Amino acid sequence: MKLRVLVDAHLIGSRETGNETYTINLLYALSNLPNVICGASILPGSKLPSHLLKVEPVPLKSSGNWNRLLNILPAVCRNWRADVLHVNYVSPFVISCPTVVTVHDVSFKRYPKYFSIRDRLLFATLLPLTLRRAKAVIAVSNHAKEEIVDVFPYLKEKIHVTHGAADPMFQPIQSLELLKNIRVRYGIRSGYILAVGNLQPRKNLIRVIKAFSFVHRQINDIQLIIVGKEHWQFSKVYSAVKQFGLENHVAFTGYVPNDDLVMLYSFAKVFVYPSLYEGFGLPILEAMSCGVPVVTSNTSSMPEVAGDAALLIDPQQEDQIAKAILKILNNADLAASLSDKALRRAQFFSWQKTAQETVDIYQAVLQQMKQK
Repeated sequence: MKLRVLVDAHLIGSRETGNETYTINLLYALSNLPNVICGASILPGSKLPSHLLKVEPVPLKSSGNWNRLLNILPAVCRNWRADVLHVNYVSPFVISCPTVVTVHDVSFKRYPKYFSIRDRLLFATLLPLTLRRAKAVIAVSNHAKEEIVDVFPYLKEKIHVTHGAADPMFQPIQSLELLKNIRVRYGIRSGYILAVGNLQPRKNLIRVIKAFSFVHRQINDIQLIIVGKEHWQFSKVYSAVKQFGLENHVAFTGYVPNDDLVMLYSFAKVFVYPSLYEGFGLPILEAMSCGVPVVTSNTSSMPEVAGDAALLIDPQQEDQIAKAILKILNNADLAASLSDKALRRAQFFSWQKTAQETVDIYQAVLQQMKQK
């Protein structure tokens, strides 16, 4: 008998980057397992991405968060006859089937000043309620697991780790015609350093800009391309560009669809990701899958993801960020070596493996309930 898994996919279409990407890739991989029937609860008017052909869309009748959690999602679970409901962070308060919740990180606890009051209140109230009721909790890295258990010690016996992976579409692209098109589309004039992440303090983009100001003095024709939508306290990032007089050398693309993002990764000289704190750090794997030399932080989950295939730096020290970037730009052999290591490292992670590990968790939860 096939396992009926309903995934709360209300984030699809929201451009919530990491969490949305996780949901889409998990849905795709789950739906391709032979023993799973996969449904996705989506908001009214939303559509699943075209490649999720084997996922059954389950439209919700309302887009309001409270109504969705209190009434609509519980009713959908009953009517769809879900064996398991899988959510990110927050689940309905009363539900007829066991719930599995993925918690990507506890940055709201470690860096509360980087979140709005509304978000802090939601995490402080709804997340603990969800975690106590959940039959299993999934962390996306070993570091995230340690952090979650530190904040919520009672989860120690029911938390599991399943790593994410890059979408298979992230592969090296070498077409000069595509390079020309992507340069025109995003105002790229020359070789460039790439940074990807929402414009918010945790992504450490102000230090990236400070580091780039030093790099630019050494290599005048290099650009910095920053990909990501505006988020909490985003205006400070723009102010930093003006402060260092880099308006003509830094380009902001806003949110970029994956088709373009693959090309932006592939043609970058260096990918820089000195985030202050991550539960996983998916852009690291996306860049590595495209063969780009990576500079990333030596903190939280990022060394776990990057392994020995990146230059690791202290994200609080912009001089370290700048020196690592220059080391790659000025050493073709090092750049080639990091590119080769990156491609090999990315192969250690796959959504097929993640999906199977996730199904194992579902089945363990159901077996445990039968024994009670």
